[in-house]
Amino acid sequence: MMALRNLTSMFAACRITPISSVLPSVISRKLNLPPAIPQQIMHQHRYEPYATPMHHCSPEHERLLKDELMGYPPYQNRKSRLYFFAYLFALVRHGFQDAIMVRDYKRRIVASHFAPLRSRLNAIRKNNLLPQDVRDTASVQIHSLPRDSCFTRIMTRCVMTSRRRGCKTRWRVSRIIFRSLADYNRLSGAQWAIWMYNTFSTRRHMHWPPPSTCSPAQYVRRYHKNIAD
Repeated sequence: MMALRNLTSMFAACRITPISSVLPSVISRKLNLPPAIPQQIMHQHRYEPYATPMHHCSPEHERLLKDELMGYPPYQNRKSRLYFFAYLFALVRHGFQDAIMVRDYKRRIVASHFAPLRSRLNAIRKNNLLPQDVRDTASVQIHSLPRDSCFTRIMTRCVMTSRRRGCKTRWRVSRIIFRSLADYNRLSGAQWAIWMYNTFSTRRHMHWPPPSTCSPAQYVRRYHKNIAD
């Protein structure tokens, strides 16, 4: 409310005065602006890299990985270090389209880091031959791992446009990028579709009862051989 009052008083202090009274028909007006705001009282933004989230790496996770999980190395975010040197030595991949793409990239790093440990704990947890207390301990440990260490948190996104829907899993590109690249033979394993006489559908040409020129067995055999009438 105080800021709105200051803004109202600021505009009220502005007055419009004519520059010249020689030509009353053509009146030029000048806006008397208030003095500039001092830079000392304005908030100075500081762009610093954010730290690793707590659900990725915390003291409890480090203690669990060190004491109970045989010294498994904890995950540390590489972007939490010096941002300039990270880009200088190419530690961070370029080409991110938006923040969601960066988030998915971080989830993939965390999931790949904890994948061997999660697979072993899952094998212990689902083994019916082991004692129940051992399985319960494995369940507690796997639930104590970081949240993004599970591979189900990873979303299939296009690596070029960060599009979520219509993404080809094999090439990890969207259907639009897939078409633009496949048209010029830039994707391995993708080729143009070809239609010939032996690829026509015979279901639409098959009539029953069969014609009198051939027996039903021959007619069905021709149908299964995908030969059009």
